[in-house]
Amino acid sequence: MDRGGDGSDLELQKQQWARTQDALKGRLVLEDDFEWSLPSVSSNSDQSDARGKLKYIGGFDISFLKEDPSTACAAVVVLDADTLEIVHEEFDVVRMQVPYIPGFLAFREWYKVYYVWTVV
Repeated sequence: MDRGGDGSDLELQKQQWARTQDALKGRLVLEDDFEWSLPSVSSNSDQSDARGKLKYIGGFDISFLKEDPSTACAAVVVLDADTLEIVHEEFDVVRMQVPYIPGFLAFREWYKVYYVWTVV
């Protein structure tokens, strides 16, 4: 990124990310309005519920090597909501090309996590 040593490339990157953040603010969802319910152990399959039954639960994370903070492992795990059994998992060891900049974590990490999501 900053090849000249004066920080100008990094500052330009921060300005671009700040503009993108401002543009995305209007699309921010603050409340989950999707109707769903947890599977019930006592319910039988013939019962109907107006809400959709939650079938899967997923989680993402990215972790960095202590010895080399530019190396990370991005992972996604999907569980069956009823049994909590793992139904799918993906990971990818990646090299981070962008330094950590406070306030812009998603811009650094999202593309690496997005890759493992697309494989699901």
